[in-house]
Amino acid sequence: MVASGSGVASGVGVAAGIGVAAVLVCSLLLAVAPLSAQSDVAFPPQVYAGRRAQLMETLRAPVVVPGEYMIRHGGEKKQEANFFYLTGVESPYALLLMVPSESGGHEEILFLPDHRQFAGAQYSFQDERLLGAAWNRLIRRVEPGAEAEAATGIDETAALATFSDRLREAVRGLPTLYFVGSDDPLYAPPGLEAPRSVRAQLKASIDASLPATRVADGTPAVERMRVVKDRWEIDALRRAADISAAGLVEAMRRIRPGMNDLEVAGIMEWTWKREGSPRAAFAPIVASGPDAVSLFTIRSENYNSVDRVIEQDDLVFIDYGAAEWAMYGSDICRTFPASGRFTDDQRRLYSIVLEAQDSAIAQVRPGNHILDVIRAAARVYQRHGLEANENIDVMGPERVWGLMPSPTHYLTEGKGLTAYTAVSGLGVRDIGHHVGLEATDGRDYSGPLEAGMVFTVEPKLYAPELNIAIMIEDVILVTDDGHENLSAGAPKTIAEIEAIMAGR
Repeated sequence: MVASGSGVASGVGVAAGIGVAAVLVCSLLLAVAPLSAQSDVAFPPQVYAGRRAQLMETLRAPVVVPGEYMIRHGGEKKQEANFFYLTGVESPYALLLMVPSESGGHEEILFLPDHRQFAGAQYSFQDERLLGAAWNRLIRRVEPGAEAEAATGIDETAALATFSDRLREAVRGLPTLYFVGSDDPLYAPPGLEAPRSVRAQLKASIDASLPATRVADGTPAVERMRVVKDRWEIDALRRAADISAAGLVEAMRRIRPGMNDLEVAGIMEWTWKREGSPRAAFAPIVASGPDAVSLFTIRSENYNSVDRVIEQDDLVFIDYGAAEWAMYGSDICRTFPASGRFTDDQRRLYSIVLEAQDSAIAQVRPGNHILDVIRAAARVYQRHGLEANENIDVMGPERVWGLMPSPTHYLTEGKGLTAYTAVSGLGVRDIGHHVGLEATDGRDYSGPLEAGMVFTVEPKLYAPELNIAIMIEDVILVTDDGHENLSAGAPKTIAEIEAIMAGR
């Protein structure tokens, strides 16, 4: 079981070495066995203990880390990333409190729901014996007590109801408390109070209950730790990328003109689940022909944002190499012709984007900066004369091309990275993002690249008058002496793609 330290590393080996039927048997055994671990995807407890110790060494003050609510979401939500990174605990509504000790170490308390607290129910429980019925038992939730302490490696667990009193007691006389997980403010029309998320509301309540203590944001400290992955995380990310690549290959083999884009997404998801991935890292992004030219951040406002019948000469844009493994995500994009053969225009532009990506990836090594990676790709676009297509005064809004990274922005104007926001539209920002517990695990490129970082390299090109949108995206690990393409199993050269599609 997981509590004995099997973790993801052995899980990957098992999944690779046994058949689907055996994997299903293992899953069923896990579901009905007594609780012996905090999660079916957790690493060994000492991995999380090391992370907590590192965080306390950095902050040297009390820290509160809230988990996710997760109740009645049908598996759509998963545990809050920072909380899971530090605990491996999947139970809903859990809270972690860490306080420095006089000995120089720190004390930890994990607050957990009591038995069946918040749990769903469809039967009357006036007879409490029904709580123990076979069809009513909780699956992987842990409760306060010795079993949870053994499974998590956290010395003390306590009921959620005791949190506020224990918090005041723990921080009495201390000047600062760090809170991890505060959200960005949510929008409200002018004159109305902005709504709060569960975590923001919790932080406000802690502020009010500790008037003598400054409540500071500890989230950046945890997110900086998450930028550099350990071997357990890298194993999980590699497996997620392998499964995602298999889905893309299956899509290449089975796609046909006349299919709906949504059907292609289903082909990939079927492949992932066959390989043991329980879910996608994000919602489908599959777009063909002119639909692909529309940025998906815009299309995603619609209920059915993946809905077009693929035509013979379309390019199909699939930013959906996104299977998860052990809660760690992936993010791969491939673009290929529905017909199985690139047209001359498609071939020419695809070759440029692939050259830009290859040039960018070649710059990934410890000591280089992300700007070295970005500029390498931008120079390729510039060498091929694409900069002129960005000129909206000449091209007009209906024909102006979109390039990422933009040669004008990064080379001609010599600017560095700008603050990233997909909502405010601050222009071209970068060439990719970190990947980890979240498919977009952040964009902290404030320092040089270092071994253990995992991020995407994803140059793009949008040519509206040609109905062409191309992106090629891979998940790249920074190694001690260079890089490794974790998603290399997804073919991307023109020859490889056409050869696979010729065998359909």
